[in-house]
Amino acid sequence: DIHVAGNRERHLQATTSTRTRTRTRMKSPSSSPPSSLLFIFLSLLLPLLLVSSVSCVYIPPPPSGPIYFLETFTYPNWTDTWVQSHNTSITGTFVRSNPTPPKGIFNDFGLVTSTPNAPYAIAAPISPPIIVPKDKWLVVQYELHIQRNLQCGGGYIKILPEIEDFSALSSASPYLIMFGPDKCGESSKLHFIMRYKNRLSGEWTEHHLLSRPMIRLAKDDKKPHLYTLVIRPDNTYTIEIDMREAKTGSLLQDMDPPFTPPKMLDDPTDERPSSWDDREEVPDTTATRPDWWDDSHEQYVLPLGARKPAAWREDLEFLVPDPGDARPADWVEDEDGIWEPKMIHNPACVANQCGKWDGRKRNPKWMPPWEPPMIPNPSYQGVWRPRQVPNPHYYEEQDPYTGTMQQKIGGVAVELFTTNRGILFDNILVTSDKEVANDYARKTWYVKRTIHGPINEPGMFDFVNDFVKANNLTAIKDDYVRRGQS
Repeated sequence: DIHVAGNRERHLQATTSTRTRTRTRMKSPSSSPPSSLLFIFLSLLLPLLLVSSVSCVYIPPPPSGPIYFLETFTYPNWTDTWVQSHNTSITGTFVRSNPTPPKGIFNDFGLVTSTPNAPYAIAAPISPPIIVPKDKWLVVQYELHIQRNLQCGGGYIKILPEIEDFSALSSASPYLIMFGPDKCGESSKLHFIMRYKNRLSGEWTEHHLLSRPMIRLAKDDKKPHLYTLVIRPDNTYTIEIDMREAKTGSLLQDMDPPFTPPKMLDDPTDERPSSWDDREEVPDTTATRPDWWDDSHEQYVLPLGARKPAAWREDLEFLVPDPGDARPADWVEDEDGIWEPKMIHNPACVANQCGKWDGRKRNPKWMPPWEPPMIPNPSYQGVWRPRQVPNPHYYEEQDPYTGTMQQKIGGVAVELFTTNRGILFDNILVTSDKEVANDYARKTWYVKRTIHGPINEPGMFDFVNDFVKANNLTAIKDDYVRRGQS
């Protein structure tokens, strides 16, 4: 599934030479035939050795079935399809780049954020726009590779309706589906939002997944991940992360607000009366301040005879930066903030007697300012709510899938804000066939994912280590790992 192009003459020479040498060795009566395991192992390594010896580009595998949209960012003319927004609110710029450091499929490119602390917007049309057939699934799949420590930002994509001008795209632009992870600080969530058009009023509303899959975008997790959303005509959905089911359910039960509009609405003409009293408690106007209550004393006082110890060092700080806490080599202040080392106890500070001296103690005579106690409000009327009127646009929605999918899908967009450079999107796929998406993931994401090492499944180098131990091929393994890492 990985093809080599570019300097074809050198590639053909290398291939012909290698095959000639292989045939010569096999025909030579003086050389013993290799073991079957060794022969299989070398045949697996041969493509890697050839790719490392020629000038080449990665050519993505073709999808195994019909698709609506596929973008691999392999070719330099990707800007003929993708339109960067020129909206004044958008300051971030996407670039086409390899992973940094490159690790995965050789010469594989992705769409990468290049500006820190910026909103981004870019889109590609689906031409002509499509309407998903009522009996077909909708499958949205893409790879996300967060290459730097993400502080705050999104990693989601959007499915767009038919839009006249992609160059004006912004966060206010309409969309049909928003899907993917989002992180800020310690909070991580996975968005699944459908925009839906009321069949009677024509009004668009957003409907969010109530119980999102639990995800954790760890700071040190710099491996590519695969996100897949499946929506079916029976109004069920499935969310997969790295080809594993993370959440499945019903659009009719799991979205907030529900797709069925409310039967009753607040009367927009109803106003809260000015005399309405919604105070649950009020001060007791009959209470008086006790004669013994004295709030004239300071809260903290210096005890009589207190003096600063002679050994106290006000010229020394109690806490100092840890000299062993070095700034990380990949720290970028524009993205990561001003770096500050952790603080430790000052070793020059003896018996904790350093810093600004303050010998004051809490005053036992101190009392806070007196206030009357609170009592239940005898005039309390409760929380005011406007009167309810029937919703003229109410109906019972039983098929939100058709309501959204019968809108024309006109494009795919990446529109988000992030503090970080280096968020890479790749292999964005929209189809109606889940097996087409699975097959493409196995040929692309899974290859890169296994090279990066295990999280949930064995990595490629774990397989090599097990193979080597079983067949005593240490020298070959060392050469393979050296070439793979370089």
